[in-house]
Amino acid sequence: MTASDLLAVPADWVTLRTRTEEGKPIVVLLDRAIATTAPYPDFTCQVAVAVPFSDTPDGLPGEDDVARLRQLEQQLVDAATGVGRLVAVMTLESLREWVLYARSTEWAVPFAEAGISVQIGEDPDYQGLLELAGA
Repeated sequence: MTASDLLAVPADWVTLRTRTEEGKPIVVLLDRAIATTAPYPDFTCQVAVAVPFSDTPDGLPGEDDVARLRQLEQQLVDAATGVGRLVAVMTLESLREWVLYARSTEWAVPFAEAGISVQIGEDPDYQGLLELAGA
């Protein structure tokens, strides 16, 4: 595969479920197509974007938050188009985190400037994604 293949690989989303030590659910949506073919040398930046949502007894989003979370996810995907790809979505304890791998990160700046938690780091071996895949 060439370095640009990250953007061309057809998605293969799977849902992984586990629980916290307290017994609350953890739900991870994972693009298995990328997790099983990584790394991609030109896409070494891991971008993690996290937002809290209304507290619920099980820590998963309620109906009021679902539309807002979907809208933010679409905004992330749209902003990263051509330079990055969403590879995982993790939900637990009233928090949703999206994980993307990208070749550049300028597209993420407006999210951070809007007060959204954005963490950027180098992960050339895709260890972050592989750890999630083992969850």
